[in-house]
Amino acid sequence: MSTAPASTPPPSTAPASPPRGRIERIPGFRSELLGNERDLLVHLPPGYDEHPDAGYPVLYLHDGQQVFDQGQQPTWAVDRTLEALYAEGLLPELIAVAVPNAGAERGTEYSHVAEYWRTPGTPLKGHRYEAFLTDEVKPFVDARYRTRTGPEHTALMGSSMGGLVTYHIAFRRPEVFGLAAVLSPFLTHVDPAGSGERVVYERYWRRGPRRLWLDIGGREGLIMARPARELAVQLLDEAGYTSGDDLLYYEDPAAPHHENAWRPRARHALLHLFGAPSPVRSLTVEPRIALAPGETWSAVNPVAVRADGVRYTALEARYRVADPEVAAVSPHGRLHPLAAGRTAVTVQAHGLDAATEVMVDPGLPARPVLEVTVTVPPGTPADAPVMFGPVPCAPLPDAPDATRRFRGRITVPRGTGFDGGVSRGWGLDAVDADGRRVLHPLRVDRDTRLDLTVDRWHRPADGI
Repeated sequence: MSTAPASTPPPSTAPASPPRGRIERIPGFRSELLGNERDLLVHLPPGYDEHPDAGYPVLYLHDGQQVFDQGQQPTWAVDRTLEALYAEGLLPELIAVAVPNAGAERGTEYSHVAEYWRTPGTPLKGHRYEAFLTDEVKPFVDARYRTRTGPEHTALMGSSMGGLVTYHIAFRRPEVFGLAAVLSPFLTHVDPAGSGERVVYERYWRRGPRRLWLDIGGREGLIMARPARELAVQLLDEAGYTSGDDLLYYEDPAAPHHENAWRPRARHALLHLFGAPSPVRSLTVEPRIALAPGETWSAVNPVAVRADGVRYTALEARYRVADPEVAAVSPHGRLHPLAAGRTAVTVQAHGLDAATEVMVDPGLPARPVLEVTVTVPPGTPADAPVMFGPVPCAPLPDAPDATRRFRGRITVPRGTGFDGGVSRGWGLDAVDADGRRVLHPLRVDRDTRLDLTVDRWHRPADGI
């Protein structure tokens, strides 16, 4: 196993176009712990061959099929993001190791504490996957490449179920993985039929990784912002983290649960994990926030923007409510409607101010109903699991085959956002004539009914 060389790569200056690194494929890497094999993809930075005495931090990424720009879509294109950051002089060069998932075993390998909802009854393999990364992959990488092996130089990054397993491993093994980026984590399983929630993560009361990035989008359907913010607040209040310093949480209201959203947020996460401190230059907040009486999940989302471009939710902000009889604000931004009316709320952080108007509207339902009717192309099987985002739609018995329709109905917390994609099963998407995925993004603030028509289905892996 290699040790950390004394020298580090020299800082780079930004050229006209970023120099490219290279990707090495390690075929058929065998795991004795999991009893399977997969290829490993290793992105070496542009200066790796030019500086033979330099040692490099290492970033390990889950769902490795989708993280590098190799022609497969959708992709995070983390390699391109890294190369741009090197060229801008914002990040030291590092080695990125993409570990592909195991296909049908993905959910069980990424689960530590609760069975994966799509494969109930299957044994959990999160602990074995953790050992696979720690005791098989990392020693191999350290022996093959010039790595800096300490936890302060070793990071994990993943999204969705990959975010869940990143969180668990980083808090269980901080002596190995001292940096972690948890994007759009799957923290609770919501039953679309009854909207009941099941927590699928362990709550840690101690500090884990030295630096932690945690984020969520506002259009991720039943992967909602509330559990992610609650986790961030718990880590601030009970595990000793500091917002704006070692923990950055970011809530992007317009972002769906998709690689296209994780790609730009990966830049922010990488700068937080590996970059230098940067001052906050601006603070903004949504100008108006509507609340329904009795709702308990809405929050102020003050977005701080640093000089290096990193955006994060300033959970360290302070709040002043003009009319405390209308609404209250918890220390980390949670809103509490008290009476019908309007009030101004001032947000202060980093010597900057922002203001929003909060309205408590008795006409808003706390839990509105979303009903979706989907007309599918001829030939779509009657037993096809048609979905609107995470909402299952069942066939309507009175519709003829030529105009077969499916309908789904769900009650959600007000403000729940959906990217609006329609799919058939797991992998066939509704697309337009050019093969582009058709989306109908919406935020459900009131009872809502949608009538959608699918012209054709397409599997993204087919290459369009």
